[in-house]
Amino acid sequence: MGRNLLAMAAGFSAITVPIVIGALSGSRMLAQSVAPVAQKFEVVSIRPCQDPRQRQVPGPGGMYPPRGNSSPGRLRTGCYPLLDDHGMGLIRSAYADTFTPINGGPSWIHSAFYEIDAVAEGNPSVKMMMGPMMQALLEDRFRLKNHRQMGEGNVYVLSVAHGGPKLHAFIEGSCTPYSTSPPPALQPGQEYCESLIGGGSVASVKDRGVTLDDFSKQLLAVLDRPVINKTGLTGRFDIHVEFSREGTKMAAMPLMQPIGSLSPASDPADPPSIFTALQEQLGLRLEPAKGPVEMIVIDHVEKPSEN
Repeated sequence: MGRNLLAMAAGFSAITVPIVIGALSGSRMLAQSVAPVAQKFEVVSIRPCQDPRQRQVPGPGGMYPPRGNSSPGRLRTGCYPLLDDHGMGLIRSAYADTFTPINGGPSWIHSAFYEIDAVAEGNPSVKMMMGPMMQALLEDRFRLKNHRQMGEGNVYVLSVAHGGPKLHAFIEGSCTPYSTSPPPALQPGQEYCESLIGGGSVASVKDRGVTLDDFSKQLLAVLDRPVINKTGLTGRFDIHVEFSREGTKMAAMPLMQPIGSLSPASDPADPPSIFTALQEQLGLRLEPAKGPVEMIVIDHVEKPSEN
């Protein structure tokens, strides 16, 4: 899956943020708490650490410098927040996908950084350690309690703009889309369809083989509220849209290093807002509205117990 947006074990510093489309799909059950997992870490060390952004000069490469060096059976997160101002952190990795809002909890969880070094029996995968096993660790050492709920909140509605859509139909066989985990086996010469969010001076989203339902969910990584697809358009598309960082979550983030064609070397002086870009480049329109929002609510959390 490349450098996943949540791949803290490999270090949280995506130059361009890759998001595999399969991660956007898959059903989730609402529950008062996450079911306990049988496997836990045998030895865990948790140490407070200083926000890396305060120790290094901001520059290309994302919000945090590359850090962390995990392998099956050994988790090393590097210095990482519980939940930062952009909604990323240990809690999201353990409980949520990239696009579910997380609310509640005391203010200190947004400024508290911790370095976790843990050992597990049986060499579980890094994905297992960062997900279900991290849940158990947070519940045990941080006394974390949370639940999922549905409620009415601020959303954007994605619809077809006047003049019709300007979308490129996906060419079957050019890549392999999937909605299951693990993904299906690849045929010789094939590759998985990926989505890339570029955070250069001109922000961008580039998708291959994406449905508009999944594209709408993906936009929560850029916008301040969920997006509901009401275009009525079905099928898969190849999408490439470029827009200004201003008015998006990227405005407060350091510039990311350009990769390939996502952020051209010569950027236009005044890139359009994401709202204008969607309409002019894709023939789609975003409008604010009220709608159903699934969220994770933090009920209780404490600073970690001693090692």
